[in-house]
Amino acid sequence: MSLWAIVPIKPLRRGKSRLSTILSEEERAQLNHQLFINTINVLRDVKSISDILVVSRDSDVLTEARDMDVRTVTENGTPELNNALRRASLFSKNFSTEGVLIVPADLPLLTPHDVESFLQARTQPPMIVISPDRRRKGTNMLLIDPADLISFSYGQDSFEKHQELASLRGAQVITFENERIALDLDVPEDFELLRERAFVPSFI
Repeated sequence: MSLWAIVPIKPLRRGKSRLSTILSEEERAQLNHQLFINTINVLRDVKSISDILVVSRDSDVLTEARDMDVRTVTENGTPELNNALRRASLFSKNFSTEGVLIVPADLPLLTPHDVESFLQARTQPPMIVISPDRRRKGTNMLLIDPADLISFSYGQDSFEKHQELASLRGAQVITFENERIALDLDVPEDFELLRERAFVPSFI
């Protein structure tokens, strides 16, 4: 039995553009790198995850991921997260027998225990386990089993859309609530919440 975690990562200097009012381009690049490394380290400490697959068009990210013994898929063509995730999930389906876990690399408070608890919520396939962001609009963690159960619909209102897609396929939908998973970094308000929790990126 095997479970793959897929981590999509934008080019480090292009990600988190909505934080440009409070962080410089260099600071955002460092933040994105720090989040990337933290996400990989968290997932490596989760025993039930057999492999990690990074999807990116950033050659430096892909090289560093391979140096960490992580599998990689190069995102080609027009940047489009859902297509990239579909390609990665189809690739992993050849090896994974327990579906795929999608983990964005912008969850700064994520711990191995959070991931383990999330995975414990799964049931027999077909099913999804899904965690929303703190606004209950986006999808901050998603497990689908089997790996090709639904098409990905990241973007506006993806939390609701992923649930609807799973229901249309007759799959069980399990919602997992976790405040650390719910806090991603999209806008300055999110960054301020981190400061309130005494979390400050090391370069600031």
